[in-house]
Parts: sequence; structure tokens; C-alpha cells
Amino acid sequence: MRIGVSLLLLLLLAACRTPTASLPAASPPATPDPFPALLALGDAHAAARERSAAETAYRQAADARPESPTPYLRLARLYRDWKRPQEGLDALAQAERRGADAEEVAALRAALYAAQGDWERAVAEGERALALRSDPDTLRVVARGYLWLEREEAARAAYRTLVECDAADAGARERLGFLLALTDPVAARPHLQAAGTPLAEAVRAALAERETVGRLARMGQAALAHDEAALAVPALRRAAALAPDFADAHALLGRALEEVGRPEAARVHLETAVRWAPDSPLARSLLGLHYLNQGNPVAARPHLEAAYDLDPQNPAFALYLAFLYADLGQYAVADVWLAEATRLAPEDPHIWEAVARFYLDRFPGDARGVAAAREVVRLAPGAASAHALLGRALLFAQDYAGAEEALRKALELEPDLAVAHYDLGRLYALQGRRESAQAEFRRALDLNTDPALREEIEADVYQRETGNGRGGCGVFHSVIYFSNTKRCRTLCLCRERR
Repeated sequence: MRIGVSLLLLLLLAACRTPTASLPAASPPATPDPFPALLALGDAHAAARERSAAETAYRQAADARPESPTPYLRLARLYRDWKRPQEGLDALAQAERRGADAEEVAALRAALYAAQGDWERAVAEGERALALRSDPDTLRVVARGYLWLEREEAARAAYRTLVECDAADAGARERLGFLLALTDPVAARPHLQAAGTPLAEAVRAALAERETVGRLARMGQAALAHDEAALAVPALRRAAALAPDFADAHALLGRALEEVGRPEAARVHLETAVRWAPDSPLARSLLGLHYLNQGNPVAARPHLEAAYDLDPQNPAFALYLAFLYADLGQYAVADVWLAEATRLAPEDPHIWEAVARFYLDRFPGDARGVAAAREVVRLAPGAASAHALLGRALLFAQDYAGAEEALRKALELEPDLAVAHYDLGRLYALQGRRESAQAEFRRALDLNTDPALREEIEADVYQRETGNGRGGCGVFHSVIYFSNTKRCRTLCLCRERR
């Protein structure tokens, strides 16, 4: 009896175990979706201006979710802020193919075309975006485009709308005031006063001119002096039309047209100015600079020499002649004119900076470049750019200790000065400090927003990594400073006003 019971219990236990053995195995825990984390990581890097790392994170997010437009939109914004418009446009095309919001695509595309200076397409895309949704940032792009395209009425309406949306928008107030002052100075004054910007104050001063032609010419000159050539053009066009023999108006209009990328139209007005006033230093110098900028030093020579003869105390004209003779290959003569410029303005850091960069561009490591850079630091000790300039000059001269000291001082004054990070990276590379060099190169590329400097850095890094080319301290172009002619133009215009 006991045996039977035992067998029965064993059978029952076996029966109970059978269903348990047939249960499915537990599934492994789900793998977290990396997509949100990668987007957040990219956003954090972008906010910190660690743009290379942000770019990597967004591209990894795109790989993690290939059908999503979001990573490409983030890339487009990153490239917009990074001044890499073509890459931004490429990213936008990818976002659009993946169904991105049409208004956001159009608004970003408008900003990127504007960054390229393609104002026709910037305006077209901006208008498309505004038709879908009101956006002040996009309207600012469109208004700026109207100015560059000389669509005055449209620009005036756009800036009026911006002021109505935000009465504290000083930039919109300034431009609306300027455009109104072209025809209605009374209506312009409250906007210019509310703006309170340096240009607005200069325009208010110009409104004191009783004669319309004089007022318009002073407005145009003020706009040029504040790097607003697109604003200067309509004022100077009116002045030249009202007084066809007003040489200064034609000369300044020619300068403004050259600034907005219309060299042929510029030449017509510059030649008209010289024809009406052959003894005008302003007209002669601007026509000479035009030919120099167009790569024609032979045509530039008589006008620049005439400008100096007419105003031999103007250091800008001596600089012009130095650039001219350098372009003609007569460097000994150029040296004489550089010395003359510094003799005429021994305490002007801008003149010394132009001289220092002249030698850095053409004769890296030359003692004259180092000496001129030291003068810039003496005259502008609080300017980070001055110390960076000296650091580069000393780097070329192979004074590595002095170069490091100057570059560190530049970064102490301005931690985000890209060119100082770049040159410090080159210094570390020459010293064999590879990791420190890479960190400085990366920081320079993350901060840099100048396309020419970016190309120089990337080419240098490529040469170092591949051993292709010299790398190191070959002949470099100092590309992060204002152009010599631009600074000299400012000096010339200021002197002409006096």
C-alpha cells in the first residue's frame, strides 16, 4: 500500500513539473533608445560652443533614427551659428526630404542664404517662411535683404513692422529712422533718438544740414563709416542724382557699391568723381583703391600717387602706396612708404597693425614685423588682438617662449579668441606636445566663425596628421583681421570729413 502511494506521489510531482518546464524563457531587457540622449548631448555641446562634438552627436542621432528630420534641423542651426552656410543648406535638404516643418526649413534656409550673401534667395525663402508663420528673426533677414536689393519701400515697411512688434528693437529703429530720413527727416527723428546707436546719432547730426544734398551725403558717409554700405547706397544715389557734379557723392557712392559687390557700377561713379574733381584726395584715393582691389595696380598707381601729393600728411595714403608698390613687386619702395605711414602717425595702433600684418603676410619672421607688433601692444595693451598679433609674429620668428607668453595674454583678455588658440596649438605642435596641440586646434575650430581661418586651420591640421606638406610655420596669411584697405578707407574718410 505504501509503495502504491509513493508511486502515485511521484507521478503527481512529475505531472506538476511538466507544465513548468514548457513555459517560455524570460525575454531580455529592452535596449534604451539612444536617439533622445544623443540629441540632448548635441544640444549641450552646442550651447557650450563645443561645436565639433555637437556635430558628432547630431550625426550619431541621425544614424540612430535615419527617418527623422530632427537631427538634420539641429545640424542646420549649428552650421548657421558656426558660419558654415553651405553645410547648413545640405543638412536642411536632408531634413526636408524627411518631412521637416516647411516654415522652419524656409526660415533656416533664408538665414543661411543671407550668410552666403545670396540676398535674392534669402528674401524669397524668408517671404515663404513669413507667409506660413510670423517670426521677427526671419523678418529681420528679409528686411536686410530688401536693403541689399535696393527695395527701399519694402525695407521701410519691414522695419516698421519690427518696430511695431518691439518698440525696444534698436536695430530696427535705427534702420527705419535712416530710411525715413531719406525723404522725411521729421518722421525720422523720434526713431533715431529712440535707437540711440552710434549710427543713429551720426544720422541725427546729419539732419542738421539744411540743404538736402548735403544731408544725404553726410548720411551716406555716416553709414559707410559704420559698415552699413547697403544703407549708404540709397542716400548717396539721391545725393548724386540731385547734384550730378557733386564729386564726393559719386566717390562715396562708388565706395558703397563696391562694398555691396557691384564693382562695375562702382567704377562708373568713382571715375565720374575724378572727372568732376581731379584734385579731390577722396575721389583719387577711392578710385585708386578700387583698381588695387580689382588686381590692377598699374591703373591704381597714378590715382594713389595723386592722392598723396594732394594730402601728404594723411598716413592712410602712405599705406596705400606701400600696398601698391608691394603689388608691383617693388618691396624696397613699399618699405619706404610703410616707414612714412608710421612717421606720420607714430601713436596710431591701427597704422602699426597694418604695418605688422604687411610683414607677417609677406615676410613671416621678419624682425620688422615683430617690431611693429610690439608697437601695437604698446599702444593698445588691453586689446587681445594686439597680443595675438605679437604672439604670431614671435611664433614665426621662432621665439617660442615669447610667443607663448603673448598668446596666453591674448586668451586671458579674450578667452574665445580663435586665432590665439590656433597659434598656441601650432606652438605646442612644434614643441611635440601633441595632445595639448590637438585640444587647442579643436577649440579654435569650435570657436572660429571665419571661413578663411577655418580653411587655414583644417589644412594645417591635415598636413600635420598626414605629413603632407610642411605644416609648421610656413607662409601663412593673417586672415582674421580687418583688411588693410578697409582700415585705410576709414582713416581716409575721417580725414576728409575734417
